[in-house]
Amino acid sequence: MKQPGNAVAFFRRADGTLTGYRAEGHTGYAEAGSDIVCAAVSALTQSTLNGLRSVLKAPVMFEIDERSARLEAQLTPEATPEQVAQAQLLLRTLLEGLQAIERSYPRNVRIFFEERR
Repeated sequence: MKQPGNAVAFFRRADGTLTGYRAEGHTGYAEAGSDIVCAAVSALTQSTLNGLRSVLKAPVMFEIDERSARLEAQLTPEATPEQVAQAQLLLRTLLEGLQAIERSYPRNVRIFFEERR
């Protein structure tokens, strides 16, 4: 059974390297349009996607579905080892920011990890 709140999955390899993330759902903290928790999660996840694509120029597969409040982004296999290494800075910064939100709003944001190749 799905719990209320926004869930953020971080994709990682067996060695701990982060390769992407998926944020989905509404936080349920407040009404749409005035939900500061949802706005914070959205700003962090969208900024990270922009950084991966525009700043690092890393090959990223992504999908945004505003209707279901879902954003998924993952480095593609074409990413060079250097791009993967640089992406760690952005992905780990995203993780740190979302963990801070999760600590303050544990009923509204949940973070977990999925092993991926």
